[in-house]
Amino acid sequence: MRTASRVFYLAVFALLGSSRAAGHAAPTLSKDAPADVCDFEPGAIVSDACASYNTLEQLNEATHPYLHSLTQNTDFFSHYRLSLYSKKCPFWDDENGMCGNVACAVNTLDNEDDIPPVWRAKELGKLEGPTASHPGKKQQKEHKRNPLQGGLGEKVDESCVVEYDDECDDRDYCVPEDESATAKGDYVSLVDNPERFTGYSGVGANQVWEAIYRENCFSKAPKNNLGQSSVQSPFGGAPPLGGFGSQQQLKAANELRNVMKEQGLQQNVKSAIAKGSSTPLHDPVDFDDTCLEKRVFYRVVSGMHASISTHLCWDNLNQATGEWKPNLACYEHRLHKFPDRISNIYFNYALILRAVAKIKRHITDFSYCSEDPEQDLRTKNSVIRLASALPDGPEIFDETVMFRDPDAIALKEDFRNRFRNVSRIMDCVGCDKCRLWGKLQTNGYGTALKVLFEFDPEDSSKDPPLRRTELVALINTMHRLSHSLSAIKEFRHMIEERDGVPHAVVQAVPEVQKVKEVLGDGTKCPDDGLPDFKRDWNSDEMSIMDEFKAELHLVSRTFVYVLKSWIEIPGKFTKIFIFEFGRLWNWWLGVAPGPRSWEWRIPRPDEL
Repeated sequence: MRTASRVFYLAVFALLGSSRAAGHAAPTLSKDAPADVCDFEPGAIVSDACASYNTLEQLNEATHPYLHSLTQNTDFFSHYRLSLYSKKCPFWDDENGMCGNVACAVNTLDNEDDIPPVWRAKELGKLEGPTASHPGKKQQKEHKRNPLQGGLGEKVDESCVVEYDDECDDRDYCVPEDESATAKGDYVSLVDNPERFTGYSGVGANQVWEAIYRENCFSKAPKNNLGQSSVQSPFGGAPPLGGFGSQQQLKAANELRNVMKEQGLQQNVKSAIAKGSSTPLHDPVDFDDTCLEKRVFYRVVSGMHASISTHLCWDNLNQATGEWKPNLACYEHRLHKFPDRISNIYFNYALILRAVAKIKRHITDFSYCSEDPEQDLRTKNSVIRLASALPDGPEIFDETVMFRDPDAIALKEDFRNRFRNVSRIMDCVGCDKCRLWGKLQTNGYGTALKVLFEFDPEDSSKDPPLRRTELVALINTMHRLSHSLSAIKEFRHMIEERDGVPHAVVQAVPEVQKVKEVLGDGTKCPDDGLPDFKRDWNSDEMSIMDEFKAELHLVSRTFVYVLKSWIEIPGKFTKIFIFEFGRLWNWWLGVAPGPRSWEWRIPRPDEL
């Protein structure tokens, strides 16, 4: 039963709600700009990140052509395998949410001959040696590099055949796609099924975003109790009505505050569902006081929604002409009037950039399993070159400041579980093409979060597995965000040209020049830490005897290098013994021993 004061304040809020909602929804405007132009300061730092809008835009200009080529022209990153039809919505009956539009359909690759060899379920026909049964999880953990123990032949990279089981690792931030050969997966060409406007809307689409926004909210403990006398006004500034003179007034003010929070949040969510656009899940009054971890969660979800909206507005169908082209009215309605949504896209781009830069050390041994060794090497070098070109360290996004409080373990687990819920909700999308790109990008964000918060930069031996579908999703999600930034920039220029506003001149960022140099030189291979192999002669200007002597000298140098390596073995074992003795001594003293700086591993066939 509601109290009389609560009913009274509900009536007051009903009268003031429209003006209050308009005040919170209005974007920040430039002083000299027209009333419908949102403020965009290139030099401003993206909140909760470490880079400015200008820096991220220039980084995007340098990396976007490279990313586009990587995701469009390589078999590994242009295809994807997922459970597109076999999984049912775990939350509600989605029979009424199916999309009947032809634009919602996905062209799957049903004929195995049409699937690139790198993505085929079975490649045992090209393997030498006897077949082997699929190893269990225990055997996979004990023998990570050769779980089949050579059962397929000595020259076979077993990681191309054996994939991790479809079980959610404790450190996964989304439900992984089943990559096993017996899984009922669907092969899809991402090039033939681009993300674009499909006309999918209505109750089913609204229900999905409502579930994401309302069922994945962190619970917040009340920050004010009845004994506090310094309650701030919900409108900001000094306490309302000159302050509170009694406990009864304080209680009434708290009831008004709670009613406004509840009704405001419900109104924002309902409005977003009706418009098919993202909305800040947080209360505008309390969002600044929300901890960083919860704020990052909200920004990732909102930024993903805003990025998808950008793609739909950019590749929009003009039903009058039948052409796919940018829709400026769609952009103004969904994004231009909401600078917080645009800011969240830039934030997500910074987060993904940092994640890709961080896996530089983890993808050097990744096998792309191509029939063509040259294409395999070319794909690997392309990814390493991209990761090496990105700024290293916390210049873009600093993940080390998160999950440092005493309750960090419980908070991280809550964070992880809620993002898994988002990935499960994607199975409830009624549009096949929307579900494809929703699942892929959710997997990409989940992979980025796993890399940022679960990968140890000092000891990679304890890192969770990085699946091929996760790597493909991560790179394609980065490409989608890159496309969003490019589209937003073009939309902004369209509005400036229409309104007669001159383009803003931005200064070049020195850090971006390195990225352009590394990605621009296609002949320059990334540094693998090994000395360059170089002949000090030109065979065209030498006789046969000179070439023989030069090659003999090269063989002798190689022999000396191998012999020297054998001679250095006792010294290396001595260093290992001293290092391990120091770790044992620290353990005996009760001090945590540091991580090992060496490891035993069997060399791969291509290393021998």
